[in-house]
Amino acid sequence: MKRDLLDRRCFDSLIRTDSVGTAERWLGYFLGPFSVVLMNSILNNYLNVYYTDAAGLGELWDGWFLSVFPIAVKLLDALTFVLMGVVVDRFSSRQGKARPWILFSAPLLSVSMILLFAVPSGHSLAAALWIFFSYNLFYSVAYTAYNTSHTLMVPLSTRNAAQRSRLSVMTNAQGMLSGTIVAVLFPASFVPFMGVDQKKWIMVMTVIALGALPFILMEYYFTRERVTEQSRAETLAPSSVLSQEQTPSRALAKRNTNNGRAEKQSLKAQLQLCLRSRRWTALMLYLTLSQLTACLSQSAVFYYCNWVLGSYNDGHTQALYYVVGSFAQGPGLLLCRPVCRRLGRENAMAGGFLLAAAGTVLCLWNPKSLFPVLAGQIIRSIGVIPSTYMITAMLADALDDVEEKTGLRCDGFSSSVYNTIFTLTGGLALCILNFGLMRCGYEAPLADKIPVQNSAVQSFLVFAAIGCQTLAYPVLAALLQWSKRGSKSTDTKIPE
Repeated sequence: MKRDLLDRRCFDSLIRTDSVGTAERWLGYFLGPFSVVLMNSILNNYLNVYYTDAAGLGELWDGWFLSVFPIAVKLLDALTFVLMGVVVDRFSSRQGKARPWILFSAPLLSVSMILLFAVPSGHSLAAALWIFFSYNLFYSVAYTAYNTSHTLMVPLSTRNAAQRSRLSVMTNAQGMLSGTIVAVLFPASFVPFMGVDQKKWIMVMTVIALGALPFILMEYYFTRERVTEQSRAETLAPSSVLSQEQTPSRALAKRNTNNGRAEKQSLKAQLQLCLRSRRWTALMLYLTLSQLTACLSQSAVFYYCNWVLGSYNDGHTQALYYVVGSFAQGPGLLLCRPVCRRLGRENAMAGGFLLAAAGTVLCLWNPKSLFPVLAGQIIRSIGVIPSTYMITAMLADALDDVEEKTGLRCDGFSSSVYNTIFTLTGGLALCILNFGLMRCGYEAPLADKIPVQNSAVQSFLVFAAIGCQTLAYPVLAALLQWSKRGSKSTDTKIPE
């Protein structure tokens, strides 16, 4: 991307204020990212279903293609995340170092999502090559560029902790809206309409992909990198006086001396710097476990609702599973910050995970009965409210902790590690799911025949959708308690 091109006024942010305002929160951090969250939710929930049930690729190369392909491409995707982090750290323009890549990724995301579903039929090698190309174009190029930048927008938006917490809630809240569409509207309307008809799948996905483009551009134009602007200003004029909102409590001279040095460090050196922060280390371990179980559960829910809890494409089981099991996320948007402010972020999240574990145990008591499963999902949903909305604020705190302990910021590197974890755990989860389905004897549905899955398939789906979370939640709670021991304060309090 050419830096001089970005100097044109048509690429300037529409946000002019030094403080984060209402328009920036709602347009830049809620509605803007919503489209990509929706696209990613659809792909995470239904792309594998499309490949196994509609495109008939479950038996490709005796089932090994879908069992090995996800982790193979995710390894390449992880590499591009690392490279993208280096690019972001070394990139400098009038528009910032991260925001320009949101602009770059916008058209690629729309085009590549369409290609993911336009798989040629009748030739296995052509289908495999098409999937490999389109998958990497979406995830390794477009989504990598977007998500590396998007992940950094909250940490780079402001140094004000209270404003960052509000932005973290906003930027994670669209997951609730997109989840409602994907888990309620899709299984109730779109999935029965599309069935196993490839042409209908392609038509629906094309409309969604093209409709996402203006929203991605909205995120670009209604966000601003104040921390980057401040760092550049300090480098040029270290003695200048900054506003209280822009200036953190630690010594300004130390930060001025070290601004920009992280970008010159090798990846190994930056990793060593980051590992000196217990908050950073604990966050990455936390993300690895939480994302692996979340991705496995998310990938398996459609199959679980179709073959264990309800009947295939019945139009209501998955919708009920999500609506009833996630009703607390709405009030949680309003209650999250007050609860975290009173208890401390780590305490609220750790206690929530223990409550969520109790909810999944109730689900496992009778995983084929709708009532206890929905009751358990309600409890689980209440428990994960703090962790749902505060993850981006945790990243911001970890980056600040690295700077506090080393005098350097490793923003791009940390974003790469953050997104690499999300990438690899997503691929590994799909490999586990598809390998388990293959080994247990999963039968794909046909237009004129809906099979009954054997007990091994059903038991595996119960573990993948619910059981893995039961095992993970107590460990996540322990990690959060370990994390706060690495700070000067015993817990992260959110200021008023």
